[in-house]
Amino acid sequence: MFKMNLLFFTFASLSLAPLVSSSEILLMCPFPAPSHWLWIEHFARGLVNRGHHLTVITNHPTKQPHPNYTEIIISPNFDIPAYFPIETIFEMKYNSYINNVFMWWKVGLLTSEHALNNQKVKNLIRSKSKKFDLVIMEQFFHESFLMFGHKFQAPIVTLGTFGYADNMDRSMGIMTPWSFVPHIALPYKDRMNFWERCHNVFVSVVDLIGRRWYYLPEQQKLAEKYFKDVPGPLPSLLKLERNVSLMLINSHISIDAPRPRMPGLVDVGGIHIKPTKPLPKNIKDFLDGAKHGAIYFSLGSYVRSNQMPKKKVKMILEAFRQLPQRVLWKYEDSSIGPLPENIMISEWMPQNDILAHKNLKLFITHGGIFGTQEGIFHGVPFLFMPLFADQHRNTLKSVNDGLGQSINFADLTTELLLDRIRKVISNKTYSENMKRASLVFRDNLVPPMEEAMYRIEYVIRHKGAPHTKSASVNLQWYEYFLLDVFGSYLSLAIAPIYIILKFISLTMNALNRKKEQNLFKKKIS
Repeated sequence: MFKMNLLFFTFASLSLAPLVSSSEILLMCPFPAPSHWLWIEHFARGLVNRGHHLTVITNHPTKQPHPNYTEIIISPNFDIPAYFPIETIFEMKYNSYINNVFMWWKVGLLTSEHALNNQKVKNLIRSKSKKFDLVIMEQFFHESFLMFGHKFQAPIVTLGTFGYADNMDRSMGIMTPWSFVPHIALPYKDRMNFWERCHNVFVSVVDLIGRRWYYLPEQQKLAEKYFKDVPGPLPSLLKLERNVSLMLINSHISIDAPRPRMPGLVDVGGIHIKPTKPLPKNIKDFLDGAKHGAIYFSLGSYVRSNQMPKKKVKMILEAFRQLPQRVLWKYEDSSIGPLPENIMISEWMPQNDILAHKNLKLFITHGGIFGTQEGIFHGVPFLFMPLFADQHRNTLKSVNDGLGQSINFADLTTELLLDRIRKVISNKTYSENMKRASLVFRDNLVPPMEEAMYRIEYVIRHKGAPHTKSASVNLQWYEYFLLDVFGSYLSLAIAPIYIILKFISLTMNALNRKKEQNLFKKKIS
């Protein structure tokens, strides 16, 4: 069935090809984290391969040059550890949901200004002759970059690396129903109890008010500072957000709670997962020879295993030493010392290809969104070790879905790690749940990349596709919830009652006055 759908969509895409000429596209990814760019680069590569010309603002030079691909490199990279030291991450200082929201705002403001202050980016802003048919940008706390859409008078498409956020709903004309849609920073599913709904409303309101009255005005200041030479008055970022044509969201119905959506909100979760390639010989031989199965351990691309406190490294190493399974560990140098035969370390590992190996029994991960999606795609049970940001949310969702277990890094000991590893590997429930989750994750009408390319080119073909935008995007909140209508109905319902009561009151007052006058006359007489 999947093959038939794929063939149909491929045929349909080919039949539409003549309708889409080569377009000039500006793609922007100002955030310096490698994992973000690895996700967004798939969009860039897909568009280039379809004949479009891309100008790309990024921190990461491409390893695959193409004549249709022009780079504006943000150099030097913004030094995130200088503001958010790695040791504070291992100290679990970013595990508060509200603190995470504030951290994202701060990171967004700092990295936005760093990128806008780059001379090549400034030159692009000042350019007179450059024209683009479309502006694409990562939607990750860089709203000042929306002004490029105004500068070049081009439709805007955003790429939601982190998944859904309430402000995305509002940009497309939806008021997020907090009764069953959890905030992006929270680990809840759609079935929340009373206290979870209270918590969800609290965090959502703090985000709504703080974003509207603090964070967005700060981004507006950045936009006005760096786009001040653009002719004409600059629009507000709120208006530009409402004008976004399409949002491609790193989400999937099998992972995130069902929610209301508009045509401009499209899931493309898993777009970064490519067909597996042959493993390097040393890794292949290591996994092929794993008679008791294998474990893969990685903390992702930002936090490195060799930055962990040495005490924790020794605990993990001792736990792995006692296992019958073989362990692949993404460890970035040889400072770890002598290794037992069942452990292999490397600075880089082909994660997607490793997770696809038949002998892999467990994925020990920090819980980043990309690795979580890859683990589910390949059906490998998890042992989570979340550290910061969305990792706690991804962890709790997956644990609640029965896809694995978790360990609080602060509580990590050799004994606890061994216990959790053995529980996940020995309990078939986790692997069975994972198989079901994998089937759902893979069951798409068309591959995410084909979906994304079609949607982007649709926006180009139809000049921003304004017909897909709901009129609700321009409604005031009281109009959206019909409070003005209900207020009018209530007024109409109350008015006759008020008139009758007023009439009765006036009549009674008149009668009382007449009665008093009669009594007064009797006394005088």
